[in-house]
Amino acid sequence: MVNGTSIDKTALDNAVTAVVQSSGGNVQDSPSLREQLKGTLINRTLILQEASKRGLDKQPEFTKRLNEIREDMMREALFADFVKQNPPSDAQIKARYDETAAKLNGTKEVHARQITVASEADAQKVIAALKKGSKFEDLVRARSIDPAAKQSGGDMGWGNLSAMAPQLAETLKGLNKGQYTTKPFQSPMGWHVIKVEDVRTAKLPPLEQVKPQIVRQLEEETVSKAMADIRSKAKIQ
Repeated sequence: MVNGTSIDKTALDNAVTAVVQSSGGNVQDSPSLREQLKGTLINRTLILQEASKRGLDKQPEFTKRLNEIREDMMREALFADFVKQNPPSDAQIKARYDETAAKLNGTKEVHARQITVASEADAQKVIAALKKGSKFEDLVRARSIDPAAKQSGGDMGWGNLSAMAPQLAETLKGLNKGQYTTKPFQSPMGWHVIKVEDVRTAKLPPLEQVKPQIVRQLEEETVSKAMADIRSKAKIQ
């Protein structure tokens, strides 16, 4: 009992279980651990009592934040209930996998690097330097206006042409391994000279490997559909 407020043994048991599980087996249930956690629970109770005594939970900023947290929890609970009522079936998951595989398998993926500069004239200078034998990675460090590119060598990673912006895909689809763009590509970030490091034929990983992503995608679609249905029935003026 703390100033008349009881701390149930279940609260201590739950705290012990949480610590043991989060430690990955490095911490075991023991009298000393329980004594330590009991002190933590007592302190927490004292903090709540003192804060309440001072009326801090009645302050406008506190109640505003509390309402925001409640609204967030209500939204999360509703979305979870949508999914609980209509969980993705194995058939839906397999169908989505097959649909994605049909679109992806056989398409082209490229691993590229880029040099980003501020103007088309600067991009042309980069292309001229490449034609004279300058190394792409050296030009990234010397010319790129993207700070991150100086550390990564302008690495863009692997990308599927079918998932890229059409203009970028059109720019890259004719390039083979080791080739670079001889015409600068413009984006909102600036002007880019892009080199293709490697090319491969895309293939979707096995179902079990991508199943979590497919499940999340189907769950998000369930939530969107449910919200659209609720909105269509609502009286909005």
